[in-house]
Amino acid sequence: MLCHALAVTTARAWAVAIARLTAFALALSMVISRAGLVIHEAIGHGAAAYAVGSSVTEVRLYAVAGGWIQYGPATWTSPRVAVVTLGGIAIEWLAAALCGWAARRRGGWLGLGLEAAAWGLAIHGGLYLAIGAADGVGDGQWLYRTLGPARVVVVIPATIAVVVAGAVAARRVGGQLLATLPMATRGRRAAGLAAALAVAGVVHGGAVAVELAVRADPTYARVMATEASRAIDRELAAWRAAAAADGSYRASAEPAVRRAIAARHQRPRYGGWIAGAAALAIALGFVLARARGHAPLPAAVVGRTVTVAVAAIVLVVAIDRAAAGFW
Repeated sequence: MLCHALAVTTARAWAVAIARLTAFALALSMVISRAGLVIHEAIGHGAAAYAVGSSVTEVRLYAVAGGWIQYGPATWTSPRVAVVTLGGIAIEWLAAALCGWAARRRGGWLGLGLEAAAWGLAIHGGLYLAIGAADGVGDGQWLYRTLGPARVVVVIPATIAVVVAGAVAARRVGGQLLATLPMATRGRRAAGLAAALAVAGVVHGGAVAVELAVRADPTYARVMATEASRAIDRELAAWRAAAAADGSYRASAEPAVRRAIAARHQRPRYGGWIAGAAALAIALGFVLARARGHAPLPAAVVGRTVTVAVAAIVLVVAIDRAAAGFW
């Protein structure tokens, strides 16, 4: 009877610890991604546009997903395009450096959050650069078009940097997260950490997918499409216009025309491989992580992190609504 009671108590303690870690990881990821989105779009792109003599004409920010900015007229020389296009990634790296500096000066849970933010922003920026330049997605479109085949000089170093950073980050932060779990063996702690991060990741990713489906936006879809996909859409639109003009347009013929156009634009896609390499590196980092003692995650810390996450989401929504009314 006593053994059964102890087992139930132990199982409950494990469940509580994993639940707290899940909530903390999810909330922290929301805080980092929302803060990163605002500085990426508002400062990295928006402020950069004004700095080169342009302006911002429209802003769209998703509550938990990404966003985009449209610019006004300007004399768009290559250096100015580079500044505005790559400014978002650059400001993420600057913010990562500042968070890393602050993390070294602060200990405790705030220090952990700052370190996680530093690594998260740095890795996201590098991943966005590598995938964007490789496939012509998002902020990497300009590099894809400008460098042509020479874009490998950006893609390969950026991918290597992301893989190394992912492994180091997971090992460092993973050790601190493992220490929050009360299991006696490292294997059980690792299983608990994997479960917490998996649930947090699924919830965050699911929220992003739902919002993108509910708030479907053609501009965002074009921005995040590959260069090959955009080329197919442009040629298909030109065919529609020409066929409509001479009266030969038939909706039933469109699928075959799209397939023929797509066949001319078949290009290897590297984004999935780059993301997969980063994911494997992060997983390896967590495998190599070691906990130093046991430092339970206080409910108050989880509560404060969740509160900040909710506030961050509300702030992003408020900025999006204000921007819609302003422009």
